[in-house]
Amino acid sequence: MEFGDGVAVVTGGARGIGAALAQRLARERMSVVVADIDLEAASATAAGIEAGGTPCIAVRCDVGLLESVRELAARTRERFGRVDVLVNNAGVTHSPTPAIELSADDARWVLETNVLGVWHGCATFGPWMVEQGSPAHIVNIGSEHSLGIPMSGAAMYTASKHAILGLSDVLRRELPAHVGVSVVCPGGVQTELVAAVRNRPSRFGGAGAPRQDRIPIGMTAEEIAERTVTGIRNGDFYIVTHPPVVELAQERWQEVSAAFAAQAPRFTGDEIYDTRELIRRRAAATSGDDQPTETLDDKERDE
Repeated sequence: MEFGDGVAVVTGGARGIGAALAQRLARERMSVVVADIDLEAASATAAGIEAGGTPCIAVRCDVGLLESVRELAARTRERFGRVDVLVNNAGVTHSPTPAIELSADDARWVLETNVLGVWHGCATFGPWMVEQGSPAHIVNIGSEHSLGIPMSGAAMYTASKHAILGLSDVLRRELPAHVGVSVVCPGGVQTELVAAVRNRPSRFGGAGAPRQDRIPIGMTAEEIAERTVTGIRNGDFYIVTHPPVVELAQERWQEVSAAFAAQAPRFTGDEIYDTRELIRRRAAATSGDDQPTETLDDKERDE
C-alpha cells in the first residue's frame, strides 16, 4: 500500500518500537494517533511529531480494556475521520519467573495486554477498515518468541506472542483483500519493555519497580520501524528483522518434522484426516457446489 495522507493509530506509541513507528509513519505524511496507557509520555511523543509539521494527537488507552480501545477509535474518528494503518504494538512482560511459579495477576496482565489487547484493536478498527473499502493495513507486533525461542522464565510472554501469530494468521484469511495484515517478529530490541511494570494497572496488582530502564542490546527501535514500514508497503505477512532467528524456526521445524516421521508418517489415503479438505468440502456444500460432500466420518465408515 501507499501511505500518502492516511491516518495511523499506534498503541504503545509513547516509547520504544511504538514511538519509532509513529515517528516513521509521520515521515510518510500520515497523520498519527499515539495511544498509550502513559498519557504524559504519549503526549510528549505526539508533541515531537507535531513539531515536525504532522497532525498528531495523544490518547490514553489501556488496550486490555475493550471500552478503552473503543474510546480510542471514537477519538480517532472525531479528529481524523478515518484509519489506514493500525499498529497493535502495546505489550508487556513479566519478570523472569518459572511458569509454575508465576502469579495469576502477572499471567493475566501479560495475556490481557498482549493478546486481548491485539484482538481489541483488530475487532474495533478492523470493521472500520473493511467498511472504508480503501487499502488499509493491520500490523501486530509479535516476537522471535512467536517463531521458536523457548526462553526460560518467560513462559506467559512467549505464549502471548505465539497467540499473536495465530490470531494474525487467521485474520489475514478472513479480511477482504484491501485490508492487509502483518506480524512483526523481531529479536532483541533496545526498548524499555522490561520496565512496563511501572504502568501495571491496579486490577493486576498495581505498579511495581522495574528491573532496569532499558534493554541494552539488540537492534534499535528505529531499525525495526524502518523494516516494518517496508514490510507494510510490500504487503508482507511475516516481517522479520534479526537473521539468526531463522535458526530458531528451523530448530522447531526439525523437531516437529522428526516427530511426524517417527509417530505419524504420511501414507496413501491419509487425506481422510486432512482438516483443510474437510473445510473445503463443507464450504462447497454450503455454497451449493456439486462436489461430493461426504464427511470424514462417512469415509471412515466406508473403509
